[in-house]
Amino acid sequence: MENTGSNTKTFPKILFIGQPDMAVVCLNKLISSKLHIEAVLLPDKTNGSRENIRAIAECNNIKVLEYDKSPNEPGLIEKIKELNCDIGVVCSFNHKLSKDFLNTTKDGFINCHPSILPKYRGGNPYFHIIKNGDTMSGITLHFADENFDTGRIITQEVFPLMKKETMGMLFSRTNFMIAELLSKTLLKYKEAGEIPSVAQKEGEFEKAPNVPGEIYINWADNINNIERTIRAANPFYNALTNFRGGFIRIVAGDFKEERHNKTPGTIVKAKKDILQIAAGGGYYFPNVIQAGSWGIYSISEFIEKFNPNENEILK
Repeated sequence: MENTGSNTKTFPKILFIGQPDMAVVCLNKLISSKLHIEAVLLPDKTNGSRENIRAIAECNNIKVLEYDKSPNEPGLIEKIKELNCDIGVVCSFNHKLSKDFLNTTKDGFINCHPSILPKYRGGNPYFHIIKNGDTMSGITLHFADENFDTGRIITQEVFPLMKKETMGMLFSRTNFMIAELLSKTLLKYKEAGEIPSVAQKEGEFEKAPNVPGEIYINWADNINNIERTIRAANPFYNALTNFRGGFIRIVAGDFKEERHNKTPGTIVKAKKDILQIAAGGGYYFPNVIQAGSWGIYSISEFIEKFNPNENEILK
């Protein structure tokens, strides 16, 4: 289909914006789908994914744009207008985009979000989805507006969470699902010249608040909550407990629901490949522990090197 509103017969002309893994996965997918990326806007100068995204763009002869402090700078907005793009794509970004910025493309900006909106609006839904014990999650493509994750819904996909889903697992598979759905949506747009959408439901919604980098395990909490919190933290956050005056990180493990009268945090068993810790309503069995900055141990290695004793208490 020819886009008569631009200076090229290539349609659609896409402005791509994003950072970390989602941006890399989606940008590569759109390129392999033969969609026309007119330009890529790099993330902040301090962002670790910046040069990786630049390299992908330059290797594919895509224009690279950047900003000093904010993407809403008037000079950048004028540069984007001159590109005469049909649509923009946002794949994980930490700036609110102004109305002037959102008006730089003919048909607005598609934002990619890893939850079923309006539930879990915000920058990190993955942690909360797992910690709250949700059994289903999903992905959403919606038009961006001047607030985070409140724009009109384009399309959504729902899927069940796996029994032992970690934040890292959910993060990875939603990135690839979003890339696939985004590619299909833009290819349909290429044929039809428009993207249908519906308003988000009004009323209550559950926001995804910021997650502290250090999460301290409360062994008196219910064992199900503890187990979910540890999975929700893995691998991007630290689920910590105090062991002999210093903190160790519980990376992964199993659990068992069982009534007992043990003090929460008590090491009930420490033998060969079993470390059994009393918790509210059951026991937790770590199988990977990090001690110190770099030491990541299987439970048998941890027991051998640190010799935890039965009746010691983790706090």
